Amino acid sequence: MVPRFMQQSKIWKKIKKPLVVGFYIIASLIISFASLHATDGVAEAIFSEILSAFSALAIFATALSVALFNYVDNISKDLSVVEGDADKISAALIGLATLKKEVIVNAGLILALLIMELALKGISKSTSPDSTPFQDFYWVILSLRFSFFTLALLAVSEQIRGLLVAIDYRNVIHAGKRSNK
Repeated sequence: MVPRFMQQSKIWKKIKKPLVVGFYIIASLIISFASLHATDGVAEAIFSEILSAFSALAIFATALSVALFNYVDNISKDLSVVEGDADKISAALIGLATLKKEVIVNAGLILALLIMELALKGISKSTSPDSTPFQDFYWVILSLRFSFFTLALLAVSEQIRGLLVAIDYRNVIHAGKRSNK
């Protein structure tokens, strides 16, 4: 339940998503580091195997983003020829434009997360255990890498949610076209 003063605040709408994302990163970082610490590093093999799928996830997300962008763009074109309440159609077009922007931002985020994960992987490989400031340095790096992977999964789930919203939009548009005939 969001307090009333926050519901009215436009600032809350702008910072709500980054706060959720930040909490998600911190939670996944702590959980993965705690798992590594509790298992005395045995869980490292599991995390490494999961992280090996990051490139495939990025490829899937990029392909999904291109397909979703084109799908939403086609919906926008379909919507522009629908007759009806101009305010509702305008609001729908604005929503679709926002969805297209979100698709592009999510695709860029996933690629940036992949690059940062690979950079951290390189850092962990380039340092020797003797030169690290503390023994659990590798676990911190692995936990960060895993956090980036889980954040990419969150972004992909947002892309899929966006696709489901777009499908709903298309169904409403086609229902409107049939009722006008």
